[in-house]
Amino acid sequence: MSGATHAINGAATWEASVRGLMIGLAMGDAIGSKASEIPASGPLLAGAASQLAAFTMEALIRADGRLQREGQQNQVWMFKEAYLRWAAVQGYQPEKLKTHSRWYSQREGEVISPGGVGWPDGWLSRVPAMKERRGTSPSTVKSLLAGAPIQSSGCQGLLRVLPIAAWRTVTVETTEDYAYCAASLTHSRVDGNAPIAVTNLRACLDSDAMPGRLVKPRGLEGDSPGWTFLAQKLPEIVATTPCVPDVLKKLAPDRSAASALCGGLYVALSFPDADTVMEALEFAAWAPDGDSVAAIAGAFLGAVHGVDAFPIELVSRLELGWVMDTLARDLALTLRENQAGTPKQAPVNPRWATAYPPY
Repeated sequence: MSGATHAINGAATWEASVRGLMIGLAMGDAIGSKASEIPASGPLLAGAASQLAAFTMEALIRADGRLQREGQQNQVWMFKEAYLRWAAVQGYQPEKLKTHSRWYSQREGEVISPGGVGWPDGWLSRVPAMKERRGTSPSTVKSLLAGAPIQSSGCQGLLRVLPIAAWRTVTVETTEDYAYCAASLTHSRVDGNAPIAVTNLRACLDSDAMPGRLVKPRGLEGDSPGWTFLAQKLPEIVATTPCVPDVLKKLAPDRSAASALCGGLYVALSFPDADTVMEALEFAAWAPDGDSVAAIAGAFLGAVHGVDAFPIELVSRLELGWVMDTLARDLALTLRENQAGTPKQAPVNPRWATAYPPY
């Protein structure tokens, strides 16, 4: 499954494409700002969207281990647990956040990691960069502290669920459902943007070119205005007026999920080639919220062209580069061979239960 290659010889392997998705998301998040040029040296700092996307990928790996061990399919709660861990690591009232974790109360006081710490557990929670507040995600934080979703259509609900496209243990229809539910855990008005993004990202992971036509998610009923525009109007706009800053500003006027997806797709379709990936991310900065637009564009272009489409000179400076790459590699690893073991089979990798506890 994860060893599948694209149709054209020399194209990125599926694993390289997942790595490209994760690196592209973080790279776009880090440099997609018109406020300043890419610094000539020093780290490139991705924002809260990339941190949350990393925790989504970690949740997928945990969920896959649980699926292999216990066969449980409905695991949307795994994403909520992941976002609670992110917020706790960030220092947002961790004592209160514990009360919303379905597992903490059962494991209170138990030492479950080599560092001698309990909740939040797993290796990702111990990464120093995850403690840094890179921008804000007020709707996500407010919702997690309240224990319920709020009325928000912000882009964070969309950006963080993009890695769900890489979960190949389940069907594409299931990833659509998970994308919608994971976004709705905190943002009640992301609507169909999450399943549209994840469904088409999944297709990009198995392609060597940006799609000529978008795939309509199964659960998207009727001809919603947003879907109709993306599927019919956007390709016409790209064909007639590609790479125009004023057009991008109109397509992505704010920080909403709809703006991020529309603007990101416009950028990716305007610069579809592997040798113009960085040009695409720089162009995305013309959008009023360039970070979110560039993150979407980077994820799509990375999924199509693979991690090698991004210059090593910049990837090596990306603060979350190692984190994103490790998570992508570990997901591919566990999809090739069950690392967590089963009740009747010892774990292939002894570190897995500590690195990715299956809850």
